[in-house]
Amino acid sequence: MKTGKNILAAVLLLLCLTSTYGQTSYNFSQGLNAAKSSGKKVLVYIYSEQDNWCKKMDSEVFSSSNVQNALSGFVFVKLNADSKDKFSYNKKEFTSPELSAYFGATGYPAFVMLNPDGSIIKFRYNGEEVTNLSGFIGAEDFPEMMDYFAKNMYKDTDLSTIFQN
Repeated sequence: MKTGKNILAAVLLLLCLTSTYGQTSYNFSQGLNAAKSSGKKVLVYIYSEQDNWCKKMDSEVFSSSNVQNALSGFVFVKLNADSKDKFSYNKKEFTSPELSAYFGATGYPAFVMLNPDGSIIKFRYNGEEVTNLSGFIGAEDFPEMMDYFAKNMYKDTDLSTIFQN
């Protein structure tokens, strides 16, 4: 009887954990293919399993219904900077750490936006042209950032000016 209760508890815990992270995420190759076929921009979330800020992003930000709604207009790619996975990008082969470095990630979490064709979106942040944003972004600011890219505001507006919190 005790074993049955333990199995039931494990199943319920698994259901709770999977439902809090409702946004579909792709690996890099799958995400590029999904973007090309859907015409959606790509958010590449570069993370490290050892990083506490990445764990906080997963538990507090990506579980938010407002964030999940904001992500629904994008292809969401999770790129584990520590994995040994290999991907092809721009006709070159990269390991996950190499691809993370190619995208300019120097800390985690880091975020890179791609056009549906896979090209990197450049934008301004604090007056400088950049291709990625590093650091924790709270659940209040994350939807604003996604709206910034969805509405193509990156073409003429500095990202730092849109954050309200």
